[in-house]
Amino acid sequence: EMKIVTAVTAISCLIIVIVTGHKGANITHGEDFIYAPVLADEQPQQVLFDDAEVYANMVQPVFQSKCAGCHNEKKAKGELIMATAALLQQGGKSGPLWDSAENDGGLLLRRIHLPLQSKKHMPPAGKPQLTDEEAAIISNWIRSGANFSAKVNELPPTDSLRIMAAAMFSTIETDDYSFSPADENKIKNLHNNYRTVTPLATGSPALGVEFFSTAQFNANQLKELLAVKEQIVALNVNKMPVTDDDLKIIGQFINLRKLNLSFTNIKGAGLQMLKPLKELRQLSLSGTGVGAANLATLAALPNLTQLFIWSTPAQTENLAAIKKQLKNTSIETGFTGDTIKIKLNEPLVQNEEDVLMEPMPLKLKHFIKNVSIRYTTDGSEPDSIKSPEYKAGVIIDRSMTVKTKAFKPGWYSSDIVERSFFKAGYKIDSIQLLKAPDQKYKSINPAVLTDAQKGEPKFGNGKWIGYREQPLEAMMILNEAKDISMVTISSLIDINSYLMPPQEIIIWGGNNAGQLHLIKKITPEQPQKSVPVYIKGYDLVFKTEKLKYIKVMVKPLAKLPAWHGGKGEKGWAFVDEIFLN
Repeated sequence: EMKIVTAVTAISCLIIVIVTGHKGANITHGEDFIYAPVLADEQPQQVLFDDAEVYANMVQPVFQSKCAGCHNEKKAKGELIMATAALLQQGGKSGPLWDSAENDGGLLLRRIHLPLQSKKHMPPAGKPQLTDEEAAIISNWIRSGANFSAKVNELPPTDSLRIMAAAMFSTIETDDYSFSPADENKIKNLHNNYRTVTPLATGSPALGVEFFSTAQFNANQLKELLAVKEQIVALNVNKMPVTDDDLKIIGQFINLRKLNLSFTNIKGAGLQMLKPLKELRQLSLSGTGVGAANLATLAALPNLTQLFIWSTPAQTENLAAIKKQLKNTSIETGFTGDTIKIKLNEPLVQNEEDVLMEPMPLKLKHFIKNVSIRYTTDGSEPDSIKSPEYKAGVIIDRSMTVKTKAFKPGWYSSDIVERSFFKAGYKIDSIQLLKAPDQKYKSINPAVLTDAQKGEPKFGNGKWIGYREQPLEAMMILNEAKDISMVTISSLIDINSYLMPPQEIIIWGGNNAGQLHLIKKITPEQPQKSVPVYIKGYDLVFKTEKLKYIKVMVKPLAKLPAWHGGKGEKGWAFVDEIFLN
């Protein structure tokens, strides 16, 4: 009897050890860590270059494979969880993961570039290490602003992330297809003067089909394509008399990625016939009779990322409900026939100097012909009607912020480019900081605020002084009193690094340091979402006074807004120059 009790007890203990040990190992190493070497790798969903997002498809997979084992909901080493974008932005016990104010990009990049033998190197020794390519992806993403929504194909052609993505992701033309090529004789017989059937790339089994003659088109020409239905990846029947009934044939081209039905005769009832097209990425319905209700059936297409509905009943109807159903699909209204209405790139501000020692011409340029460049200097957003059109000869003779935008008929207008110019004004003979900057900026000479030398958005020249725990308070002294009507504060805004517009800017003045009076107070507008890094000049304009002493206070934002990843935390205020005019 004693032996039975002993055996039962031993077996029970063994089970407890195995279960608890397995759960503990799962927390440390991840689920199924024992079987991982012998199980087939779970393959991520294949993403094409045109559909890829920088964070979701390049950055996040690295975090998942190399970091999540120690920084997850079950085991948050260093109080850091890397499961979501919001938690990444929140950081851990050691603070934010990245900081544009740091030359090395901040904590995360610093840790992954430490020597492997260092205790603080990440990932720790003994864990799978980042490859050079993975480290480059993380580094370039952080240094470019750590954008969580940017698409790869929206990056400039010379961008390092885009170049790396080109090697990582295939296009429709170069995708690695599992189906066999069609018989060459079949392709040759299907190709004629009114219909082209051609391989999308040399050596690729994928075929692209286009129709050219409305008069010659009939449904039988679509049926003939069933001979190569597995190989058709792109089909363009733009402006052909295709009907809803014909969609039953097209729905059999099971490997279709791109389908252009623009300006055909379809009304929308036949869209349900496209449900078998599980690989479809792009669908063009512009110029058809399709309504918003007809689009609901497209929710059955798991890979649909772009839908064009320009000049359709759906365009003018309430699409809110449909957009919720097609949450992974971008619904575009700018498709015109068989081409996409393109967005203009931003105008180029060619002025090299930001600080005006004397009046200088404003230099704006755009490389596309017949583009109208509109601009404003009063803080409003440029439009194509009321805003002045840029012509050579516009002079900048005072501190101002220029906002400019490009317009052209048939194109989407560009994003706004904002550039602040600062008039150097009076020479400030001396400056005293009444409150010390935060620790890392205490060594910077206060004279950088009055030397008319601008800082850079990347903090490359050590011109910025940062405050977080207390306001910047500075006293500026002139050798003799001057007529002053404006004080300008140059500030850096880098939302992802907690550098926000000041909560408040206040100035006092007078001719006796001990008897200053309040002159002006402003509350800068706060952004409502994350935007790229920019430099902003805040002008405090007042009735002209003869002043010898000017005191400035710049208050950092007390609490980051609810939409920010660091909501509730203190913001930074960064200043590089103060100008008196």
